[in-house]
Amino acid sequence: MSERQANQTFYEILEVPHSAGPTEIYNAYQRARTTYSPTSPALYSMFSPEEAQELLALIEEAYQTLSHQAKRKEYDIRLGLKPAGAPPRSTAVEPAQKYSAQEAKKRIDENWVGPVKVLRPLAKAEDLPQGFARTKFSVYEINPDLEKEIEAVEECDGAFLQKMRMYRGVSLEQLAEEIRVTKTTLNALEGNDIEALPVPVFTRGFVVGMTRALGLDEKKITDAYMKFFKAKKSGK
Repeated sequence: MSERQANQTFYEILEVPHSAGPTEIYNAYQRARTTYSPTSPALYSMFSPEEAQELLALIEEAYQTLSHQAKRKEYDIRLGLKPAGAPPRSTAVEPAQKYSAQEAKKRIDENWVGPVKVLRPLAKAEDLPQGFARTKFSVYEINPDLEKEIEAVEECDGAFLQKMRMYRGVSLEQLAEEIRVTKTTLNALEGNDIEALPVPVFTRGFVVGMTRALGLDEKKITDAYMKFFKAKKSGK
């Protein structure tokens, strides 16, 4: 196990707070599995095959510990998060496969006495006032001039991507969380710091994820950005 991984708690591995409820822990576990699956570019750009296997094993161990009432209590005591005599947090639920996804989540949350993260869904498209649209994260006012700029774009740089992100009302933090890319990388992308960006195939993947999150034309905008990126890389 690497020193970096050895110094991380199970909460840090799953990127959840100590107060996280079962639903939040489960969602974090699924995100981690997807991010570090055998087909994920993250495995090849960040870890050796041996490190990737270690990390996947740690993710499984973290979930098995934090999703189990007694194991989590013992683990929290070892971390000093609660005294040895503290009552366990109730996380017991009936097997989820017996219920629909909605019913299973409801049963989990009903049996959890700690804080549970509740996400309020955005308004449906038909509920929006005229002249407004939405992304997964926000409702924004449609700007005809910017929409024309998007429609006409043939080549664009990081500043254009930043302008579109701000126009659509999506924060850097939201975007980083959604596409599983660090804020440092997104800052390099939007700031045209080409040397700080990875090889073209990974950079393209970042832009694809960004355009999807912003509700932009994925192929059009990504192709337009990659024209700029490749020209800069070749020194033209």
